[in-house]
Amino acid sequence: RWLNEGLEPTDAERDAQSVLHPMARGFSLCGACGRKLIPERPDARPGRRRTRSSEDSNPHGHAKGCSQSGQAPRPAAIVAKTQAEVLRLVAFIPEALGHDAIEEWTRSLGAALRIGIRHHLLLDGSEIEFEPEGPWQESGDEGAVRRVCLTFVDASVGGSGYMERIAREFDEVAKRALQHLQHPNCDTACYRCLKSYNNQRHHDHLQWPLIVPDLHELAAAPPASVPLQASDNRAPGPWLEAFRNGVGSPLELKFLRLFQQHGFHPQRQVPIAPTPDGPPMTIADFAVPERRLAIYIDGAAFHVGDRRRRDQVIRQRLRSAPIPWDVVELRASDLGKGKDLVEEIKNRGRQES
Repeated sequence: RWLNEGLEPTDAERDAQSVLHPMARGFSLCGACGRKLIPERPDARPGRRRTRSSEDSNPHGHAKGCSQSGQAPRPAAIVAKTQAEVLRLVAFIPEALGHDAIEEWTRSLGAALRIGIRHHLLLDGSEIEFEPEGPWQESGDEGAVRRVCLTFVDASVGGSGYMERIAREFDEVAKRALQHLQHPNCDTACYRCLKSYNNQRHHDHLQWPLIVPDLHELAAAPPASVPLQASDNRAPGPWLEAFRNGVGSPLELKFLRLFQQHGFHPQRQVPIAPTPDGPPMTIADFAVPERRLAIYIDGAAFHVGDRRRRDQVIRQRLRSAPIPWDVVELRASDLGKGKDLVEEIKNRGRQES
């Protein structure tokens, strides 16, 4: 759907309240005869006598014989719509995730995947559009959950057939997006990676470090087609439990419980910048900021190859920052160390000078 509400009204028009709303003039059209009508003059003085003429009964320009003749126009918006093919990527999100964080994640991931689609299918920038939807609340067998939707639209009349192929080859789309994001000298987003003229209203919400793990997960395996069941909400129980506990994955939840069992209570999901005044360039799974201690939980399935190299670059920048961070990297195999691991981490970190 396309919505056109017209230009912004002048002060006189706004004061006369003959506009669609304070930010849009609207259009003075007749729904019966289709004529563009003459609205009331903002400076017209009530009670002033007019000279009689043939236009007195039709001062607004309705067509001759129009059933609405003589009636003043009511400002309206113009709406157009057409059929379109839509591909929706539905994701569960943590209950505690705020509006800005959701906006950053959906806008960044959507921009990256749209670029991946373009590169994979050699499309022009205008052929596939992206728009986030949500979040919305749902109730299921495992309790209330929140979802968002990353929506990709092929507005070609009759459909171009791209959406079905994109759905089948979504892992390749994610791989193309990851390849595109491999570039130097960018800690958040730039015109080389995610920014464009079309998304300039959302530039402040674009950050590629936030969505690289998600792209790797999408790239790990081709999508599997499953029959749609009305009662199947595909709720990932272990992930929802992790979200409810303020962490990002089931593996992080296991480490959280190990830490708590032995009296260690770091902050969870902490944005970190290499310099005090700089923008965050990474999110530590756990951190003790006052000791400049950052802890990352590396799932073996995804922390390999190019992603592993990029993670190492980011973490090395933290270690070599003007006020260095002590960076701890943990894997699932470290859970077996139990109390000894927790005591070792509790004794690490640097006091801020």
